[in-house]
Amino acid sequence: MFGYFKLMYPAPLSEPIRTRDSNAYLLDTLRMSGLNLRNDFGVGRKIWRVFSFTYNMLVLPISFPINYTIHLAEFPPDLLLQSLQLCLNTWCFALKFFTLVIYMARLELANKHFDELDEYCKTPVEKRKLRDAVAAITRLYLTFCVVYILYATSTLLDGMFHDRVPFNTYYPFVNWRLDRTQLYIQTFLEYLTVGYAIFVATATDSYPVIYVVALRTHILLLKDRVIHLGETSSSSEGTNDADFMFTSLVDCIKAHRTMLNFCEAIKPIISGTIFAQFIICGSILGIIMINMVLFADQSTRFGIITYVMAVLLQTFPLCFYCNAIVDDCNELADALFHSAWWMQDKRYQRVALQFLQKLQQPMTFTAMNIFNINLATNINVAKFAFTVYAIASGMNLDEKLQIQET
Repeated sequence: MFGYFKLMYPAPLSEPIRTRDSNAYLLDTLRMSGLNLRNDFGVGRKIWRVFSFTYNMLVLPISFPINYTIHLAEFPPDLLLQSLQLCLNTWCFALKFFTLVIYMARLELANKHFDELDEYCKTPVEKRKLRDAVAAITRLYLTFCVVYILYATSTLLDGMFHDRVPFNTYYPFVNWRLDRTQLYIQTFLEYLTVGYAIFVATATDSYPVIYVVALRTHILLLKDRVIHLGETSSSSEGTNDADFMFTSLVDCIKAHRTMLNFCEAIKPIISGTIFAQFIICGSILGIIMINMVLFADQSTRFGIITYVMAVLLQTFPLCFYCNAIVDDCNELADALFHSAWWMQDKRYQRVALQFLQKLQQPMTFTAMNIFNINLATNINVAKFAFTVYAIASGMNLDEKLQIQET
């Protein structure tokens, strides 16, 4: 997919690595989708941008409703539910893609804040931890790619096994129900176009957790520095220990301020998209449960399972790491309180207490300022999915759809 898979592995200290390298693959995917992140687009790429934007934000989302309008009577229950869950996800995908188009400058702003944070990583231990984090985040993004490609391929194989198209989108001059030739043509077109959208979705779905995990890395590094604040240290050039310790404290405060600036840069991108994702994810999981329990056969269930993995990747890792960041911020405040600030001079103590007061407010991410992004919210989404399934079971939806089909 890319020409430098070496980022999967921790780089040696002799090789320059920055935190922004953790999202290098992600930004390359967005650039392939038409986002001009480097301001170097020529005529050919601008034409590709028009095609990509039109397809991802307009053609693909409306192709499902058009297909339902024309061919609804020809949908069996399992195929209808399978198509409906993908339809909801494409609407959310279009929203996320549009948000990135609007706020793509904030991604570069966030990377600039990462560059500022990298300047505070001076010791070999910190540089090693930074390289380990870049490799781990890169592998996390590639996990998204593997799961999404597995879903697309399994859906293709399931469609070929059942003599139907994999994604059931609408093409105006092709009807796969008429003959096998048109079936093969539409299958090829769908795997090419929808597969491209799934490839782009690896970036639109993973960018929140990629940036949040990178932020958490610097929070943990800052916590390690804060733990050692106030400890007796000697300067190589005869600088007073008090001045050295005060400078170390100021550097920690500046790093924390940069993290808050990073949060302000990235929050507007995450807030709206994750809110829509939470709402749609619960509905999608409910539809998946109905389809898997009531209608799907054994061969179709494998594709459904891979789709569940893809849907869970859209919310669970982000909620987990946002939850972890809140805990890390609380531990950061405790680390400063238990450091040797009380042994320093009045200037140091005054600044340390102000810093401690600021640390009482953890870094949190919210969805449209309505609810926090954390594991509790993710659990509520899962509960909503069970509610959707319970309502369908109570209405005997399986019997009604089977009767309508016959």
